[in-house]
Amino acid sequence: MALPVQNTPIYTTEIPSTQESIKFRPFLIKEQKSLLLAQQSEDINVMADTLKDVIRLCVQSKIDVDKLAIFDLEYIFSQIRAKSVGENVDLLFSCDDCTDEKSRVKISIDLTKLKVETDPTHQTKIGLFNDVGIVMKYPSINVLNALEKYGVDSEIDLVFDIVCQCIDYIYDNKEVYHAHEQSKEELTTFVNNLTTEQFGKIESFFETMPKLRQRVNYTCPMCSKEHNKVLEGLNSFF
Repeated sequence: MALPVQNTPIYTTEIPSTQESIKFRPFLIKEQKSLLLAQQSEDINVMADTLKDVIRLCVQSKIDVDKLAIFDLEYIFSQIRAKSVGENVDLLFSCDDCTDEKSRVKISIDLTKLKVETDPTHQTKIGLFNDVGIVMKYPSINVLNALEKYGVDSEIDLVFDIVCQCIDYIYDNKEVYHAHEQSKEELTTFVNNLTTEQFGKIESFFETMPKLRQRVNYTCPMCSKEHNKVLEGLNSFF
């Protein structure tokens, strides 16, 4: 006789970048175990792959996890985690001035209240020169993993590689040039021939990109100093 297996509840959330509604279930013990093992490995690629696998298993709607923007992936996982382990997570914050353990403050963060914030000046379509411009796409976790896996010669090369991988298409007044139809060398040449001012516009895309963010205010119990912290990214909450 087969043992009874419970039906897991189904919840709804939205993909921040598209406002698309998706359904998901909490992760199960076997999936939580995989997450813990991945965390213990301290291998960024193992952790990223496990995170994607858990999201892929828990989300009941049709989505391409590999193409999710990093902030979308972080937000979706935070909501799955909230319904799986608990909606609140307790974090310890230190005083900037005091070193005594008693100065640490415990703050409870409600994961269901987390939001992806977007800078009002943020743009994905960027005019560069004459009638030429580019449309950017958000980096996925696959982009960062690939760069981490294959490596680059310097931090400058890393920046340029990320920029090239995040170009969706280049346009002028006559044609659209999709990045996936161009070689890496062609994209690199295009970026290398931009002026500092033009490249700065692309840098602004990354600087103002939506982020999973939470502001935290607390007072040191020892010296009464007021603190205003901003938590960004998934690692800040777990």
